[in-house]
Amino acid sequence: MFSQENGIVQLVVAGFDTNTAVEFESFSMKKYNQATIIIMFNNSLTGDNVLTIECGATDSSDTSDATFHYRLAGAVNQLTGADIYAADATASTLTLTAATYQGKTLIIELDANELPTSGTTVYDWVTVDLDGAASGASLIGACAILSKPRFSGAVMPTAIT
Repeated sequence: MFSQENGIVQLVVAGFDTNTAVEFESFSMKKYNQATIIIMFNNSLTGDNVLTIECGATDSSDTSDATFHYRLAGAVNQLTGADIYAADATASTLTLTAATYQGKTLIIELDANELPTSGTTVYDWVTVDLDGAASGASLIGACAILSKPRFSGAVMPTAIT
C-alpha cells in the first residue's frame, strides 16, 4: 500500500489564500530520503510570489535555504498536457509569476543528502515559504509525499509535531 511506504503531509488546507507571507506546515526528513511537494494553483491566481524552501534543525526553524529541483505542469489542470511536466530545473528561490503558474501544478523535489548542513548537523526540518507579495486572492492547495523511508513499517512515523 502506498500509505504504508510513504509519509503524506498536508501542508496547507485546500483553497489557502497566499496574499500574505505564509509558511506551510513544517515536516522532518530525518526518517525519509526524499520529499516531493505538490502545489496546485487556482485558475484565478493573481500577482507574483517568491518561494523558498527553508531548512533548520527544529520544527519551523529557518537556518538555511535549500536548493531544490522543480518541474511545472505543461498545461492548466484538467486540460491535455496537464500531466506532462517541464524538464527538471534547480533553484534556491523561485518567483511564482501568476501568468505562468495560473491553474497549474508545481512539483518540488528534495533529496535528504542535498539538505543544508553545518558541520555534522543536517537541517532536516523543511518549510515551504511564500513571501506574500501576491495581490488579491491567490488560492492554492499543497501536500508533501515523503518517500524512500529509512525504516519502513505498516504505519509510517510522523514527520510533523
